[in-house]
Amino acid sequence: MSSEKYRYRPRPYNFKAIPTLWADYTTGRGVLSNGQAVPPKIGPRRKTPNLQDMLDTAASVGAERIMFTGNVPANERDVRHWLMVQTPGWNAGWVDKDGAPPVGHWLGTPVTGRFERISAPQRIEVKTAAEWFGNTPLSPEQARQAWDATAFMIAEAFDGQRLGKTPANSGTNLWAASLPFGLDPEPVTPDIAEELHRTSGQHHLEHLVAGPDFTTHEDCIPLVDPTKTPRLETFAYVDGRFMYASLCRELGIGPGLRLNRADTFDMLNNDPYARARVLVRFKVPDNWNHVGLLGVQHRKVEDGWYYPNRPGAIAETWADTSELHVARKAGWAIDPIESVAFAKKRINKDGKDVAIRPLDTFANRIIRIREDVDADPEMPTVIKAAVSAALRAIMIQTVGAFASRGRASTVIAWSPQDVPAQYLSTMKREGKAFVYKVPTAESSQTRPYYRPELAVQVWARGRAKVLLGPSSLGADTAGALAVPSGSLLGINGDAIYTTHIPEWAKPADYGGGDDSKVGRLRLQGVLENVKTPVTKDERNKLRVKAVKAGTDAAFFETEFSTPED
Repeated sequence: MSSEKYRYRPRPYNFKAIPTLWADYTTGRGVLSNGQAVPPKIGPRRKTPNLQDMLDTAASVGAERIMFTGNVPANERDVRHWLMVQTPGWNAGWVDKDGAPPVGHWLGTPVTGRFERISAPQRIEVKTAAEWFGNTPLSPEQARQAWDATAFMIAEAFDGQRLGKTPANSGTNLWAASLPFGLDPEPVTPDIAEELHRTSGQHHLEHLVAGPDFTTHEDCIPLVDPTKTPRLETFAYVDGRFMYASLCRELGIGPGLRLNRADTFDMLNNDPYARARVLVRFKVPDNWNHVGLLGVQHRKVEDGWYYPNRPGAIAETWADTSELHVARKAGWAIDPIESVAFAKKRINKDGKDVAIRPLDTFANRIIRIREDVDADPEMPTVIKAAVSAALRAIMIQTVGAFASRGRASTVIAWSPQDVPAQYLSTMKREGKAFVYKVPTAESSQTRPYYRPELAVQVWARGRAKVLLGPSSLGADTAGALAVPSGSLLGINGDAIYTTHIPEWAKPADYGGGDDSKVGRLRLQGVLENVKTPVTKDERNKLRVKAVKAGTDAAFFETEFSTPED
């Protein structure tokens, strides 16, 4: 198929290499992309460099980007971001994150500062290595090596493609470059796209212990009462192995076909694996005593989602067929109202019907890179961890980018006179700074990358799989529904917290169901004799401790028992 016949297929970008200074945030000592050591240019009466010093340092060696490692300040709620400081000699920085304000819910999100030198045409971006490598502790030199290793392996797997400025634009570009030949994926119609944004959630997020972090909705019942169970004999943390990459098989594409009640009913009965989202009215079984299966929006949309699990509760929501598949298996009454079906077959050049695979090649290549990293005997452990984290960031952020309707930059000025008149309505005062938003216009080049139908299918499959999925022990043997209801403390995306150590989460070498395949739910850590986590914060602290403690507590008897035992 010639390029002229492609109407919807995105055109890959040709990214250029960015000269980068990898630097420790505290000391300022760093290394350039070529391995050259760079000491910081520290101003008078200072022992450690500030942001202006680092900008001057990067400019002096020709770097166009600073990647900070080490003890970068945490983004604390209601505290001005560390990038929002005055930098004499440099024009006010930009701080980008989809138009989010530079305080509050910026917690944990990657942020970019952009600075332009006043005396010369020189621009420098300021980022953190954590955007790519997560919480892997890295020196500047290790971060540089991890970047080079990631870039090399990406180029090998994707025919010379380079990394972009972010994991998101890197991943979407790799997706565009790896689309199957002849596939011109038609997007969903504007009305369906808007509906997807309005009615779709992302992860299943639920704390199931009675207390301040349990939802107040009347159709939700906690599974653990801390007044009756103040302490836990066991706290187990389970999560998915490279989960997103396992959810990309044969997704449906646009334009989307609206089906009425009768046609939706026929679709669900005749093709339970249809690629579709369905508006359903459902009822929780009268004898139900477990976690909720289908997410429902609160009346106040900003309050998020709740998961009805009260016996007899009735609600209405949009759900993916993968989620309905789980609910039906669990005996829930599902009454379809209408649906939107996505195309899952296409006619190839030979006139045959073949499965549409818009994300398969991209995901499979990322998976192979990750497997090659794990199998490399010469790559240092810390570099392996960093590269794996980068691949995970690419995978997750790519899916999220499919549902992005364009970025809006949060721009910093230090005087209201510097704020353009057309943006005054968005201006807010943050200390000495004046912050305003500048929307980014959509272009013909970026429009084909907008694919919310892909994102919502991956998210829904993740919600379904964390509830019920396969392990090496068999189909439907793993997930939250495969642990006793009274043991379930919470679900957070692909993470499960429970007081029960599931056999399906143990390694296959110990008779468990984790055979190390991508997408398997695996045991990450176990603690013994701990206080019941009443809040999500307490639960998250236990998770960190559990990861540090490892899984020995789960295998102690197995490791030291004898055949006679």
